[in-house]
Amino acid sequence: MKWEEVRQAFPEQWVLIEAVQAYTNEESERILEEVAPLKKFSNSTDAMKAYQELHRGNPTRELYVLHTNRKDPHIIEKKWVGVRR
Repeated sequence: MKWEEVRQAFPEQWVLIEAVQAYTNEESERILEEVAPLKKFSNSTDAMKAYQELHRGNPTRELYVLHTNRKDPHIIEKKWVGVRR
């Protein structure tokens, strides 16, 4: 699905989505061309708990929690610099 289709299908909801097809542009913005909605939520707390569970089980999946009132996802990719403990 396109982001606009997700917005129409789940108005005023928090959604957990997976990027199916995405790329990063020159401005380090992640462009989500195709996404798969996994679950909808009425609040961000429940959405983030579901995200954490899925991410813990498979950290290589590109998952996001977004509210459908956002016209554009506007996800900025940040490079990790440092040591993880």
